[in-house]
Amino acid sequence: MSTRISPRAVILGILLIPINNLWVVYMQEVKGGNFPTSMSLFAHAVFSLLIVVLLNVFLRKYLPRFSLNRGEMLLSYTMVCLGSAWLGIDNYPVLVACATHPVWFATPENKYEILFFKHLPKWLIVPDKKALEGYFYGWSSFYTKEHLLAWLQPIIFWTFFFTLMVYVMMCLNIIFRKQWTDNERLTFPIIQLPLAIADEKLTLFKSKLMWTGFCLSALIDIINNINANYPFFPHIAIRDYDLGQFIRTPPWNAIGWTPLYFFPCIIGLGYLLPLDLAFSCWFFYWYWKLQKVLSVAFNLQVARPDMPYINDQSAGAYIGIAFFVLWVGRKYLRQVIQRVFGRHSELDDKHEPMSYRTAFIGIIVGFSTLMTFLAKAGMRANTAFFFLLIFFLLSLAIARIRVELGSPVHDLHFAGPDQMLPRIVGVEAFSKGDLVFFTLSWCFNRAYRAHPMPHQIEGLKIAERTRVDARQYMWAMLLASFIGSLASFWALLHTYYKLGATGKAAPWVTGYGWEAFNRLHSWLTMPQERDNLCALFTFWGFLSTLVLVFIRGKYFWWPFHPVGYAVSSSWSMGLLWLPIFIAWFIKFAVLNISGLRGYRLTLPFFLGLILGEFVIGGLTNIFGIFFNWQIYCFWGG
Repeated sequence: MSTRISPRAVILGILLIPINNLWVVYMQEVKGGNFPTSMSLFAHAVFSLLIVVLLNVFLRKYLPRFSLNRGEMLLSYTMVCLGSAWLGIDNYPVLVACATHPVWFATPENKYEILFFKHLPKWLIVPDKKALEGYFYGWSSFYTKEHLLAWLQPIIFWTFFFTLMVYVMMCLNIIFRKQWTDNERLTFPIIQLPLAIADEKLTLFKSKLMWTGFCLSALIDIINNINANYPFFPHIAIRDYDLGQFIRTPPWNAIGWTPLYFFPCIIGLGYLLPLDLAFSCWFFYWYWKLQKVLSVAFNLQVARPDMPYINDQSAGAYIGIAFFVLWVGRKYLRQVIQRVFGRHSELDDKHEPMSYRTAFIGIIVGFSTLMTFLAKAGMRANTAFFFLLIFFLLSLAIARIRVELGSPVHDLHFAGPDQMLPRIVGVEAFSKGDLVFFTLSWCFNRAYRAHPMPHQIEGLKIAERTRVDARQYMWAMLLASFIGSLASFWALLHTYYKLGATGKAAPWVTGYGWEAFNRLHSWLTMPQERDNLCALFTFWGFLSTLVLVFIRGKYFWWPFHPVGYAVSSSWSMGLLWLPIFIAWFIKFAVLNISGLRGYRLTLPFFLGLILGEFVIGGLTNIFGIFFNWQIYCFWGG
């Protein structure tokens, strides 16, 4: 029987969202230190959960009637994750950059006004140049009538758009939840640490191995934080080396930037990964490097600078994973459809957060409303359909990647539908309205590092594991996304109007606007024809994934995982390949020497590596913000 969630638990989550969002903005955009939203497990959310757990220990002892149960504590964690997912460095920071760029940077030279101004949906940008002076220069306040009115429409309409988008994602998660959790019994690795932290018996904190791992990673961060402020103090060189700088001879120098970094928290996360995925992550990372070397060796990049189309291969791989999900679950989905239309079905949805019929209608109505929104923004109906279809297929793949295998990253840079469609079909196949919204969609298609959909399905799994009311948990998550959107706008604009988007508040953020609108300028002035090689390599990535899926299903010993193929080409995986290799090697040795029992005995040490870095990283970030210290970046993906 499920336990109902108390109103105070939801209120706590709501209160934590703006606090955490402002903290994330200062970490990412002001101090330029850590980027907690760029890995799957949000460091700031884990830190907040730990604070909640410690406070709850006090309440349980002295004020038991106000204490929270395990599920309610974890609800605060999930709400913080969903509330701050919008602040991923590819999301709302890009959104505000794109909403301010065209009016502020329009000049007679770049001909913005002539090229596309009449196609810009003014309700999605800030058209008042005077209201943007404080935004760019700082020494101002967001809380003036002029500034508030200038931003009111974009905030309302973008919040509506993204809230509706996450509602469709939630409906998709409801449809697939039973298949993934009950039928396939996927492992949800990312939630292992939050579940362990919120254990009411505090078992994790009684482990000496956990404290050993905690102290090791904490000591590294403390020493390197001191060195960041006092350079004469020695530091521990865990992220100082790049293999690429030592390889100068063609074609081998085509491997480019190849960092040799040792992130303790990633070694900890890597230990949670299934062995075949950990192996595949670092193996396929070098597979992509080899493709670059061969492209240079055979002079393929002379005629085609994009060779070997790695981003496009990865996009095809993600779509391949989505098709795999649909194919594997085809019998289950048939039962869902029968339930939706009132026919005999083996499935019972009375314990689901919403009925399958409601979820199905939510997907249809939500998708249609999103298409209407895009049409109002100037996009044609057929373009909007394929644009949204590709986006939700990618979203489904990302959610599956997380719940099955717990990939530490899933960024997929520059390969969303806004990039895929013009390259495969050709720019001239799209109207100016299509291209303008492709540009504005840079705020949710640049990369997918902080995607909200996997946090939703992980939240549903937490509700199941802690036996709390899943329906209440679902609505709390949707509320968190809505509150998080408003809080993200507030945190960014409060900071930018105070410090200046081109001043102390991360001037590099304005580069997101240049990325998006330079691409639009190129599309409109030098439209490219369709790239047949791009289509070919996208299909190759799709086909390769399905082949890997087939072989893996036929031979259990097959070590190459399709998810490793998909995620390993990303920029973030460049940072992670070595710590994941270390984690794989240790786990391989442990399992071969002492089996599953040895893995379970050593697991607290690796959870301690993660927790130590997150706690010390969080404390030093807070200290750095209040006392203006330089912050050592323990993670910069």
